[in-house]
Amino acid sequence: MRTLLQTVEKVLDHDVNLLLLGESGSGKDFFAEAIHACGNRRDKPMVKIDCAAIPAELFESELFGYEKGTFTDAQTRKLGKLETASGGTIYFDDIAALSSSLQAKLLRAIQEKRFTRLGGNQSVALDGRVVSSSSMPAEELLSGLRRDLFYRINVVTLTIPPLRERREDIPRLAKSFLARRKRGIDAEAMRMLTDYDWPGNVRELRNVIERAALLEASDVITPSSLPPLSAGIVEAAVRQQWTLEDLESRYIREILRDTKSNYSNAARILGINRKTLLEKRKKYGID
Repeated sequence: MRTLLQTVEKVLDHDVNLLLLGESGSGKDFFAEAIHACGNRRDKPMVKIDCAAIPAELFESELFGYEKGTFTDAQTRKLGKLETASGGTIYFDDIAALSSSLQAKLLRAIQEKRFTRLGGNQSVALDGRVVSSSSMPAEELLSGLRRDLFYRINVVTLTIPPLRERREDIPRLAKSFLARRKRGIDAEAMRMLTDYDWPGNVRELRNVIERAALLEASDVITPSSLPPLSAGIVEAAVRQQWTLEDLESRYIREILRDTKSNYSNAARILGINRKTLLEKRKKYGID
């Protein structure tokens, strides 16, 4: 991690394109935000583009924007994400999810540092540091992206190690998450955290801390507030070949049991809103 941070320091004030690699939940978003916040473009916007979440048919207009009258619902000009990030940072999360046609158009924009809004004739300057991320190893990402785009976004690669390979970070991270909840943690509970392999990485640790803080009545997290940190529900799902719906249903049941059916707390732990939780409860027939 020290080597990684030293590399980050060297590139902060240079407009090189960066590729962040690491397992899901390892902290790629955090690094992207830190690079923007500490770099020479920190006074300008950072725009995150979730490549897997935007429908393919809408992605081009979201990326490049469009002119009034381009299609039926285009009542006014709309600026795309590349344009709203002008002067700042453009962060492509899960870039491997881009279709091949969009990869070609993005490559052209990055190469020429210019693009055109849909339905327009006037080119717009692309002025922003491009940061991309993927949970795939570099060799897999290379096979899923155009080679020319891969090398264009990959001037400097930062590979973030999984949490199990940097256990000395676990107490620091746990204490930082707990500080937001104004809670402490006892020695045995901390030992349980540091002994666990954290397949979900930092995201899983944060969720466990959030859950413990909601369940613990005192100001100090104890082992009784922590879930069993061993082979858990995901490992059981793989071993027994559950469907995704089976896994979701069983996990929701566990969280509702742990929170004594406090739907607001359960929804917060699950990362969804209360209405969605109630809909899922009805869907899975959870009492």
